[in-house]
Amino acid sequence: MVMDSMGIKRRRYIVHKLILLVGATYTLFAQTPVFAIDFRLTPSLTIQETYSDNIRLAVKGQEKGAFVTEISPGLSIRGINGGRLSTNLNYRLQTLFNAGGDGSTQIYNQLQFNTAYQVVRNRLNVAARSSINQQNISNLRGGDNINNLDARTNVWTAGTSLNWTPHFGQFANANVNIDFDYVGNDNADQLANSMNLNESISLTSGRDFKRITWNTNFDNTSNFRENEDDVGFQNSNATIRGWVDRRFNFFGTVGYANNSFQGLDTNTNGFFYTVGAQWKPSWYFDMEAGYGNNWHVSSNLNLSQRTHFSVGYNDRSKDLNTGGAWNASLHHNTARSAWNFTYLEDTTTVQQILLQNTPFSAVDADGNQILGSDGQPITFNVSLPSLNNDVLVRKVANASVSYATGKSSFQVGGFYERRAYQNSAADQQTVYGADASWNWQFWRRTSLFLSPTWQRITGDAVSPVDIAGVNQDRYQFITRLTRTIPLQFGRNRLLNASIEYRFVKQNADIAENTYMENRLTASLFMNF
Repeated sequence: MVMDSMGIKRRRYIVHKLILLVGATYTLFAQTPVFAIDFRLTPSLTIQETYSDNIRLAVKGQEKGAFVTEISPGLSIRGINGGRLSTNLNYRLQTLFNAGGDGSTQIYNQLQFNTAYQVVRNRLNVAARSSINQQNISNLRGGDNINNLDARTNVWTAGTSLNWTPHFGQFANANVNIDFDYVGNDNADQLANSMNLNESISLTSGRDFKRITWNTNFDNTSNFRENEDDVGFQNSNATIRGWVDRRFNFFGTVGYANNSFQGLDTNTNGFFYTVGAQWKPSWYFDMEAGYGNNWHVSSNLNLSQRTHFSVGYNDRSKDLNTGGAWNASLHHNTARSAWNFTYLEDTTTVQQILLQNTPFSAVDADGNQILGSDGQPITFNVSLPSLNNDVLVRKVANASVSYATGKSSFQVGGFYERRAYQNSAADQQTVYGADASWNWQFWRRTSLFLSPTWQRITGDAVSPVDIAGVNQDRYQFITRLTRTIPLQFGRNRLLNASIEYRFVKQNADIAENTYMENRLTASLFMNF
């Protein structure tokens, strides 16, 4: 890899930052002609009192108890216009008094914003997004804002996207995606502020091609970092297929991989090729196999409209994740249950993972915010990687089963993730665990929630703690009683009153990361 000088690198960074600003401005002004927008504004207020018997998550014998008061106003905005414009914004100003038991007042901004506009219906779409949340610097030390530990930082993102799907008569169809995102934080020495550019362009043969079909793809991801080495992932390829009949075809693929980052031997640039065949005897089943310096075998099975299974194996000598790699997915739905399993292996960065970690959960079809299992916006995830500027090769598996009856809903899940940090052969980490939950509405507007979780981290530590052989178990149990009270004023205005008990225990090889906490919380949540 050829390294740019700091001057050239800095200019490139500024240029791409200006491009992001221009893209965001275009997204904003593209929406200005739209006047008939139906906005739904929902202010809210959370008042909460929490007692923790170990507010600083100290080791045994050094525990300190404290009360923490929270007064957090919030605002939800949903806007829509004829299916062409959609806007969703969730914001909370979390104000904590005596957080960490130090008598001070802490204020945290938490935001998730998404807007999309169809400039040309079914052809050209633009979008913008931003978020603000708090994140642990190290996943070996799992505290939240109430604990007010020093090992947390504010993380914010802002981005814009363009999607264009032109058609060139019966000759070809194209799909162009361009994403610009900025990831910043208060601890730039730990995680570099960066500009992320993603370009994805595909061209597929149209109806003029019967016996011979083709497609080309170009994918480029560039991560421009302040005061750190840049990271780039790039792949170009083209495939041509010859159809014997509608069920069977032969294909050939050629391409070139050009990736740029400091790392181990999991990445090899150069030319690659694959030749093979695909068999599609019916809608229910297909299978494909290809041989070359990059070879693969894959299959899809559709047992019904509700059941889909796919599995594949790749062995690459060129591109990312060289060597053997699996991918698989299983999705099955019934009237009352959902079964899901996914497994993938990929190469990414912490900055890219943070772009996917939204601080609030999704909204439902009516635009109402779907809160996390604790009844609050999702702002805390101990499974994320520690903040660092490395490149990660990940093996990620997730499985979950959910089931709902008239008054109860159940969920059981598990996850596994192995992270190989590319700047050091010793820096590897495995995180896996399981969780379950039961929500039971045993009386009108009154429900009981129970949720046990377990997580283990094994392997070598990563920054900021450089101690080999980390093993850590985290246990958590939550039980909550909630009463929903309709208010007399306004439409669909509700007051949620709850009392919750939370137990957390963490056992770790690093003594300072071993602790136990009991927490009791009474809260009122009201929308206006």
